Amino acid sequence: MIIFQNIDWLYWIFIFLSGFYLIIILLVLIGLSRLRLKTCSRCPSISVVIAARNEEKRVEPTLQSLEKLNYPQESYEIILVDDASTDRTPEIIQSYVERHNNWKLIRLEEKSGELRGKKKALKSAIALAKGEIIFTTDADCRVSPNWLKVMSYYFDEQTAMVIGHSPLQTGKGFFNALLNFDNLFSAIVGAAPAKLGFPLTSVGRNLAYRKSAYEQIGGFEALKKFKSGDDVHLTELFRTQAKGKIDYCAHPESFVQTKPPLTGKEIFQQQIRKNSKTLNKSLPSVIFSILLFASYLLLLIFPLFNAAWLGLWAKVMAAKFIGEFIALFHAAVIFRKKEIIPYLPIMLLVYPVYIIFFSLLGSLQIYQWKK
Repeated sequence: MIIFQNIDWLYWIFIFLSGFYLIIILLVLIGLSRLRLKTCSRCPSISVVIAARNEEKRVEPTLQSLEKLNYPQESYEIILVDDASTDRTPEIIQSYVERHNNWKLIRLEEKSGELRGKKKALKSAIALAKGEIIFTTDADCRVSPNWLKVMSYYFDEQTAMVIGHSPLQTGKGFFNALLNFDNLFSAIVGAAPAKLGFPLTSVGRNLAYRKSAYEQIGGFEALKKFKSGDDVHLTELFRTQAKGKIDYCAHPESFVQTKPPLTGKEIFQQQIRKNSKTLNKSLPSVIFSILLFASYLLLLIFPLFNAAWLGLWAKVMAAKFIGEFIALFHAAVIFRKKEIIPYLPIMLLVYPVYIIFFSLLGSLQIYQWKK
């Protein structure tokens, strides 16, 4: 049954977008196949910088994990910034700082009106940092003992930034599987393009870069126009303006664990924030995101326009399903998330609707930061 008349042009758009999407799947497989585990005997000087605001209920496990870092004490420092907290966060941090000679606490008395989000806090810490390489994570994460050692392996003389993976702590049930699938999808979007030479994104929960390269691009001052997505925009600046390549570390001992959102409201706001930066990226990234979104949307609705196209649609969807399953299976093994493999078939049906919904909401910029 034909619902719309004279839409042969839509047929050719579908052919183009289907080809584009299947090529993307192939490139993802190539990118993932290039992930390598590296080793190195060098121990560069490192400054770990962490911003915390009203984290009294979450910060202690982070501090405890930092105490277990396996790296020469004389070669690293930890700089924690209390970003104008109104709870006991600074007191808790100070109790840990007093135990370690290479830990520091910076206290900011008020939020920045110009540098939104964590920019002012991180900028303040990096300004005092003595390390050759800056490591960042969040105040509600848990780092592995070998985090610094393994991530630093990837800094050869040509490398300016190394992107790491931050998995969610594993839970039970379909909803947790959906969140972990979304996290795995984000890992693929971070890893594959980086290994193909065109990094698109990163996560500030597990990120490292040379201080000299950070200063070269103008630091967080260069990002003050952005409300959110500091890690993504910083990665884009490194890609376009910094001297040196961007690599990806998928070594399991470098993973930084983070807790999933606790409530439906937190999940909702987090997903909107995550997708709010799409149209604020560089032009190539925006074009790529729009084409990807259009591919998802048209693949969902294409057979509604002409019943005669159903056979073509079914073949494309079968190729899409097989390609995505292979890529996701491979990624689940690499990123140590084998427990979600049984959920992959249903996720491949649910996730396109999920991502379209939150991409549309994200474009409206209607989200709230956690307090």
